[in-house]
Amino acid sequence: MHTPMQDRLAPILLPLIRFMTESGAIPHPIDDPKRKLSQVCTKWRRITVGSTSLWANIGLAPVRFERPQHLLRLFEQSVERSQGQPLSVQMDNDLRRARPAHVRKVEDLLYGGGKFSIVHSILAPLSVSSRLTSLKCLFAKDDVWMFLRLPSSAFPVLKRVDVTFIHSLDDHRSPFTKVSRNRLNFTVFKDHPTLQEATFRIENCIHPLDLQLPWGRLTELDLANTPMPAWTFFTIMSQAAPSLVDGAFYVKFIAASNRELTGTTMPTLKNLRLVVMDPILEPEFFAFLAMPILESLKLERFNRRVGWELWLFVPMLVHSSSSLRRLELKSIVFRRGPGDPVPTARRASYTELEAILEVVPRLEELRLAPDVVMHFPTMEKVASGLLVPRLRVLELFSTSSEQVVSMVEQRAIGVGTSTSVGARLSHVKLMVAMEEVNEVMQKVWCAGLSGYISVCGIAPLPLLGH
Repeated sequence: MHTPMQDRLAPILLPLIRFMTESGAIPHPIDDPKRKLSQVCTKWRRITVGSTSLWANIGLAPVRFERPQHLLRLFEQSVERSQGQPLSVQMDNDLRRARPAHVRKVEDLLYGGGKFSIVHSILAPLSVSSRLTSLKCLFAKDDVWMFLRLPSSAFPVLKRVDVTFIHSLDDHRSPFTKVSRNRLNFTVFKDHPTLQEATFRIENCIHPLDLQLPWGRLTELDLANTPMPAWTFFTIMSQAAPSLVDGAFYVKFIAASNRELTGTTMPTLKNLRLVVMDPILEPEFFAFLAMPILESLKLERFNRRVGWELWLFVPMLVHSSSSLRRLELKSIVFRRGPGDPVPTARRASYTELEAILEVVPRLEELRLAPDVVMHFPTMEKVASGLLVPRLRVLELFSTSSEQVVSMVEQRAIGVGTSTSVGARLSHVKLMVAMEEVNEVMQKVWCAGLSGYISVCGIAPLPLLGH
């Protein structure tokens, strides 16, 4: 039965459903806003069911029913109602975020709870595979092998994938990686004509090169959760060089590696997130990578041996001198294993940080890890515009808040030379010790800079390995 209120709400029904389905976690099938709102009245049902694009973005939550065929029927219903629209299938696949206390086995993370094959029952039907353009999924156990051995023609219009591979929570490694000594030439992505964006979390010991991705066609590639040696990184980069625009990688350096590195130029790469573990083991690595139009670089460092060795990165940054606009240095601390060396504390000198800033004069955003200290001589040069005169956003830790306030005040007046006009610091995130937050905030307020400086308290920096 219609009501006047339902009629008034009808015009905004579709935007409302899109908002409810495109934000937040994937809903339980019973709580799906599309299905719940379609039950309000006949008119709302007609509007909801008749909007094919609403049903083309299919989210499958990690749930199980007593009768798994009911879950399959709900999925098939969405496919039918999408009526030829390009399909997007999304399932939870981040193991680091999707493991609440009740999760005991990998099946608890799957749509259907492992009662049916995701590949065979969800992805393989022609009504899905022929229209699938985007896939976010976790493959486990036999589904890993089944998916990777499909022909690349199985998904002819696939453009983006976000995939996690794992065998089980008890044993991440897939059995087929233990028995084969030869390279596993998987076919599902081989020479794929439409794939452009790919994210992989490889937990089951597959070598990333075995995926046979169409490297030279990819514009976005995220392997930041898949540690690889330097030679593998350069192999991938050289093959992806013609097209890659956004990249994320995790390089785990090896002492006494017998692999020779080959220099690689990335002519199209604009954004790079690079996670590095123990980079001091292969210092020559950074001299082999040239990114002439790089605009944004995020360096995340695991280091079990020493502190920041900022000088390592200068040879790489030289090639991006005229293009780099955003630079972030981030430290990741982890517990030391039984066989790991005892870490040696080290603070980078002010000359090391200045050497980096000198080669990237067009930098507009700089975010420093708390253990990368900007010393007073460097602050003076930033304040006067001798270093990074275009800097607008700065994030740093300091025990001398007065120096930071003075630097921001001087930049607010205006910096530059007769031939180059500098920029004001529009925002500074100042990290200080927890017990100093109120005092520093008072100083910022008294200086009239509360619109420019935000103060954030951080816990004491842990010693490496503790």
